[in-house]
Amino acid sequence: MIITTTYEGPDLDGYSCAVAYAELLRAQGQKAQAAIFGELQLEVQWLLSEFGIGRIGPISPIGLITIALLDTSDLEGLPKCFAPEQVVEIIDHRKLTQLEAFPNTKSQVELVGAAATLVAERFKETGVEPSRESAILLYGGILSNTQNFTHPQVSHRDRNMAAWLKDISQAPNDLAKRMFIAKSDLSGTRLAQALDGDSKVLVIQGKRVATMQLEIYNPDRLIAERREEIESILSTFVKTEGADYGYLNMKNLENETSFILCGNEATRLLFTSLSGMMWDDHLGYSTERTLRKQINTWIDDQLSRT
Repeated sequence: MIITTTYEGPDLDGYSCAVAYAELLRAQGQKAQAAIFGELQLEVQWLLSEFGIGRIGPISPIGLITIALLDTSDLEGLPKCFAPEQVVEIIDHRKLTQLEAFPNTKSQVELVGAAATLVAERFKETGVEPSRESAILLYGGILSNTQNFTHPQVSHRDRNMAAWLKDISQAPNDLAKRMFIAKSDLSGTRLAQALDGDSKVLVIQGKRVATMQLEIYNPDRLIAERREEIESILSTFVKTEGADYGYLNMKNLENETSFILCGNEATRLLFTSLSGMMWDDHLGYSTERTLRKQINTWIDDQLSRT
């Protein structure tokens, strides 16, 4: 049995990859099942509800199983019920990986805009058409991860697979806008849920880096109205995880601007030389849209020099 999975509390890219890849493996005659752990991020919950797609949940690992790990390639991204030795395949699109921690795996790591693109290519290359449900999940994953094709890591491969999946799924033309509006509603407890849902801890150059991310409309308004609450949530996360550094990256889906909020003084000092930022205490503003992957790569470069 092959279990296809992703990091706990997945976004739409990770969720769609785990679900669709299990479908592809079954179509190829293999025994495979998707397993999803943790609370789904808001965009995943919205898409499943909007299109009446059943939710995939966790499993209790029993017997001889192997793991296909999607949209992540580090130990922090492996669900805690599995061991690194069980992972036999990794499909990811990040520059920073821990492939060496998985001794039995084969890997495909390519710097495209979404891991969903890589899974969609697997379908097309093998002549298997995904179900409408898997097609709309993968299409949504590409739209979400590329911010509707506006971030700098978008490739022609992302666009080609999105067009193919849109045709299969018959997704509405305004899917990206509707999805972004839905996940920008952070009223009440949805703010804490969104921050917790897109929180990750990485080990970079031996240092623990706690990260959070919001991709929403009007982050400046959210900061103005709820900055103290956001700072408290971020600070608590950094301390609870015993992180050396921590930050929240907030991307404005309406334009190319971003905000970065530092979770402690060490992070603010580290980010002093981060180009293109204008700082107000621990809050930075950029006229360019920043990507968490880019920030983490920059941190890796900075820490490697110390």
